[in-house]
Amino acid sequence: MSVIASVSIPAAEFPLGSVLESELDGPLTIETTVPISEEAIPYLWVPKSTAERVLETIDSQPVVKSATRIDSIGDHDLLKVEWTTSINGFLAAIREHDAIVTSGTGTSDRWLFQLRFPSYEDLSCFYTACLDRGVSVDLVQLHEAVDPETDDQFGLTSPQRELVVAAYESGYFDVPRETTLVELSDELGISDSAVSQRLRRGLASLVDSTLAIDAETTSGTAGPNHHD
Repeated sequence: MSVIASVSIPAAEFPLGSVLESELDGPLTIETTVPISEEAIPYLWVPKSTAERVLETIDSQPVVKSATRIDSIGDHDLLKVEWTTSINGFLAAIREHDAIVTSGTGTSDRWLFQLRFPSYEDLSCFYTACLDRGVSVDLVQLHEAVDPETDDQFGLTSPQRELVVAAYESGYFDVPRETTLVELSDELGISDSAVSQRLRRGLASLVDSTLAIDAETTSGTAGPNHHD
């Protein structure tokens, strides 16, 4: 079973972090790609207002073979970064332990990455390799990848998912509401108090598994697990 880990590292311990400290006018975002090569982070979205300075700074670094602007959408430019073979630290650990970068956001202080590993053993080896290289990795969140055909997604149990979906489809979240907890309890055959508790826990799990990941960039521990 593959495992997905959200990790946070100081910007100074990422190859581009320290050199971009004075260049940023907003966060950098990694463009998610299908992994067809060994390049861990080939594309970055950069605020257009500082794109030219960022591009020049990145292109001048010894760990970068080349950096080019390949697209521009709205207020952001997309840069393509080709790394040299001399990278070390965090990027080297990613390459060595078969990690796939599924998302990443960086500021002048910290970078937050979501990484997918083939197994817990690969994650453990990656973590040890980072520490051996002097990279201070904080584990923000950890969970097993799930089969997209199953109901156990986004941290929700099957009963929680069933209730959240039923509430949404029945108009519970509409303004004004088109259903009540009592009506949902009748529909699902459980008490209204159980509906209230399960809905709160389900929504908390949903936020914890999605939105709270970005909010915990500076945290060193994962959020609580919620169970029905």
